Amino acid sequence: MTSTWIVQTNIKGSETKFLLKKACSRLDYRFLGVDIQARQCSLPEPIPESGPLVVHGTTTLVCLASNDPRFKEGVFYDESTFQHQAYCQGFGAAYINAEATLMSWEEAENEITKCGQKFIKPPDDLKAFTGFVASASSLVGLRSKLDTSPTFPEKILVSRPLEVDAEWRLFVVDGQIISGSMYRPWGDAALPDELLVFAKDLISHWTPAPVFVLDIGRVEDQWKVIECNCFNWARFYLSRVEMIVDAVSQRQLQCLL
Repeated sequence: MTSTWIVQTNIKGSETKFLLKKACSRLDYRFLGVDIQARQCSLPEPIPESGPLVVHGTTTLVCLASNDPRFKEGVFYDESTFQHQAYCQGFGAAYINAEATLMSWEEAENEITKCGQKFIKPPDDLKAFTGFVASASSLVGLRSKLDTSPTFPEKILVSRPLEVDAEWRLFVVDGQIISGSMYRPWGDAALPDELLVFAKDLISHWTPAPVFVLDIGRVEDQWKVIECNCFNWARFYLSRVEMIVDAVSQRQLQCLL
């Protein structure tokens, strides 16, 4: 019995499908490419009737898979843990947005109008938009653009802007850091020892899922959790994809034994 990776292949400009296909081929795992359209309401068919699955693609694919009895086995997403309040409870002061305020769009616009630019981001991991330092006018424009999106957040996080010197992404499987890399301000496969010590301590106390992605930044000479990401739609950057694919596949297999 072997794992099957169900991977969305119609994501423009993404190299993820190529990285996963290559890794599956080298490791002898099955690779099933699927096309998913925005606002699609049903999952592709057919899929293997048995054996472990892993799903990777856009939030559309992952959310559909989460609600399907067979597909959900390959999804590592729980909306109750991949969100701001859970990070505050799980990571405490180590979380960069621990002091951020959850506001309605109207409250955020009033706050920015009164106090000047603020950093805003969604409170969950559905990626309705990427966090940025917003003015009142850009906030209004963003809301208008997102108003009909299925992932439109009713509230957003608002905080003072912070200068993040660098950011790293770590891939975690059952409490173990499998691989990772710096992804900002440039790509670097090396992982600082201090970063790993910081991350391992956090992971030993709380994780949002058995398989997930942990983004960590260096902020004002301190390590901080930027956010957690659902593995099923995360980019790999310079991480060692074969190691990650093997670890996740073996984990899925063990769960069925």
